Amino acid sequence: MKNVYFVPVFFILLGIQDQNTQQPERNKHIVALEEAIKGKEQMPAEQVFQNIELFKGMPAGRVLRIMETAFSPALGVTCDFCHVEGKWESDDKDKKTIARKMWRMQRELSELIREIVDRENAAVNCTTCHRGMTKPALEMPRASNKK
Repeated sequence: MKNVYFVPVFFILLGIQDQNTQQPERNKHIVALEEAIKGKEQMPAEQVFQNIELFKGMPAGRVLRIMETAFSPALGVTCDFCHVEGKWESDDKDKKTIARKMWRMQRELSELIREIVDRENAAVNCTTCHRGMTKPALEMPRASNKK
């Protein structure tokens, strides 16, 4: 029984950690933006950032959390997929316009779903369709013919 614990302890002593316990590296753009807005996290997004359309009235820090924990992982991208790096307010990339339309669609669908199923917390989100890919997963995998 003593040998069961030897291997993990040996790797810990060597400084090798289990990959499941390591924190993922944070998005460099979000980290830089957090630093840039330090002290303004609770201010309305439109007072901190330029060209805010969807998140007016939302705290600026929360907008960054949504980008980091929702948009990025749901599409498997970083901020510069939709935004021009360093010119975050720019609308030069079509992906930003598409993301805004998709966000509006998601809100409308969530409202409709809540009404249909009569559940206050029912919702769809980016992951519902995108599943970590830039294009929505529009086809379901074929069902297996195995019985």
